[in-house]
Amino acid sequence: MEILVQRVWDIDGHPDHFFGDDKELYRITSRGEVKRKRRTMKRYTQGYVLKSRFYSLHQLRPLLRRHTPTNHPMGF
Repeated sequence: MEILVQRVWDIDGHPDHFFGDDKELYRITSRGEVKRKRRTMKRYTQGYVLKSRFYSLHQLRPLLRRHTPTNHPMGF
């Protein structure tokens, strides 16, 4: 299954994770595949798990940076 998504927001410290134009979080695997990450709940807080660490939406917001296109195909 091929996912076509436009990269919009990058996350500082996590170059393989990004938010797409559909406002979902995606991860680029070592094979170059794009996988969607699910939002999780920890007690009453919504957030995402990035590299075995839970980030609430409040903690994640200051880490977001607007994606600037590069000459590299995966945006690195």
